[in-house]
Amino acid sequence: MNRTPSFLFTLLVTPLVQAGCSSSVLQLRDQPNLHHGEFRQKLADNKELATKFLACTRQAHDEPLNERRDAGASPEPLSLQTPEGQATSVNPLASVIDTIRLRHPDKRASLSILADVLNDVVNDGTARVDLDKLRQVIEVARQWHGYLGLDEDRLEQDASRFAQLLLAYNKAYFGDVQFVPDPTPSGGGVRGVIKVTSTGFVDLNGNVWAFPGQSVNVQKEAGARTTVSASSVDSQRVSADLMRVFLEAFFDAAYRVPAVHGATALRVRPNSQASPYPEFDADRPAISLRALARVTRDALRAEAAVTSLIGKAVRGGSVFGAQNETLSAMLETAAGVMAKKLVEHEGFCYYQVTEGKPAAGL
Repeated sequence: MNRTPSFLFTLLVTPLVQAGCSSSVLQLRDQPNLHHGEFRQKLADNKELATKFLACTRQAHDEPLNERRDAGASPEPLSLQTPEGQATSVNPLASVIDTIRLRHPDKRASLSILADVLNDVVNDGTARVDLDKLRQVIEVARQWHGYLGLDEDRLEQDASRFAQLLLAYNKAYFGDVQFVPDPTPSGGGVRGVIKVTSTGFVDLNGNVWAFPGQSVNVQKEAGARTTVSASSVDSQRVSADLMRVFLEAFFDAAYRVPAVHGATALRVRPNSQASPYPEFDADRPAISLRALARVTRDALRAEAAVTSLIGKAVRGGSVFGAQNETLSAMLETAAGVMAKKLVEHEGFCYYQVTEGKPAAGL
């Protein structure tokens, strides 16, 4: 049973979530690199494409449209200008949250805070980030990493997609350590074991994160000593990475944007209640490779812009200052990753409808 995530995250976060940044709300509407609003602006004059775009954003990418209609929803098409039309990307989070509530009624923290934060971000006219809500996100992540560390075996039995992704992402980040017998020829004396590790957590776009203290065994030549290298561990890096792992798992479970080959999500074995995580198929692409590259760049730019904004606000002598570098790293990472996942989801939908390759059922 692996208790490392619980110990690390509890050690790093528990004293921090009660430290206080001032109650504050930061405006995002003037951020040029938050591409969420641009998609709607470009479609504003094309009602047909706008309707398809909104239908796409209100659902996961691997579900048929007729399974994604909200019960009791108005037959009238949504408008890009209405609050409901601007908040369609919050809808896919609801099914994940409801599933977790059913499976884990004893959990104190509610994942609904993630929907609250995203709802603050998506409205073009009032886009904002509430730092108090971000601190609640940190507490939710702490509880889930603590649960994972204390009872990994139980979480492995949880068939929900979020639980399986979180477990897989966490294992990959920490190296997914395994020990296997050393293939020593029989009769060669004591048989040892070999440590085998993964190369780290790989997100949907192929970016890699690995625990900074994971030693790397470099293969040696005959007669030479094995070289072992290890980077230093610091609270800012680890706490920010664990926040990323948690949010990537949650939003991937909700949006299911197709992943490139090699992504950790594709290694999660599906159960009888869930389909495999969708993989981007170059032979039958949902969007062009050029569009995929553009979505990836836009998502990274959005993450950078929001991370920078939050970082400036919570560091130094600002009235919003957290006065704690580790807490600041978690706050800026939480906001940045959420912006990235939003742009990934909506960018994929934008190119599906504009390139004439709509999602299933559209």
